[in-house]
Amino acid sequence: MDLFEIGCKIFWAIFVSLGFAVLFNTPRRAMWVVALLGAVGFGFKIFLLKTIIPDQVIFGSLVGAVAVGVLGVYFAHRVHTPPIVFTVPAVINMIPGKYGYEFIIGLLQIVGYEKANKDSFQFVMEVMNNGLKTGFILMALAFGVIFPILIFNTKTVKNNDIHRLINEKVVRRVKVIRYRKSRKNI
Repeated sequence: MDLFEIGCKIFWAIFVSLGFAVLFNTPRRAMWVVALLGAVGFGFKIFLLKTIIPDQVIFGSLVGAVAVGVLGVYFAHRVHTPPIVFTVPAVINMIPGKYGYEFIIGLLQIVGYEKANKDSFQFVMEVMNNGLKTGFILMALAFGVIFPILIFNTKTVKNNDIHRLINEKVVRRVKVIRYRKSRKNI
C-alpha cells in the first residue's frame, strides 16, 4: 500500500468522522477537533497495520482509540466541550464493518444449512473468528475512548488542564516515591 492510498483512506476517515459528528449534534466549534482526531486515530491504526504489526487489527484499533481518547481530553479543555462529544464520532471510522458483516452472514448460513457440509467445522470456526474479532475491536474502541477519563479521573474538563493533571498524577507521585526511598536509606 503506497502513501497516496493511505492518505486517501485518512481523507475519507475525516469525512466519516465529520458526518457522524453532524448526526450527534456536535457543536461547530468542535468540528475541527473531530476531523483532527478522526484522522489521527485512523492514521495510527493504518500505520500500525501496514508497517509494524500487520494483521493485528485489534491492537491497531486499540492504539488508535487510545490516541483519540488522550487527545480528546487535551482538546476538551481548549474547545470547552466534554471530550466524549468529539471522541465518539472520531472512532466510528474504525468500527469493523467487514468482520461484523461476515459474522452475521456466516451465522445466517449456518442456521440455513439443511445438510452437514464436510467443511462445516472450518466454516463455523471462521465465522466465530470474525465474531470474536468484531467484539474485541469494539471493546478496544470503547476502552480507548474511556481510558484517559479513567486514568486522569476527569468527569469534567472545566478548570482542568491536562498539563496540571499530568503533573499532579505522575510527576508528584514520582517525587513522593523518591522522597520515601531516600528517607528509608537514611
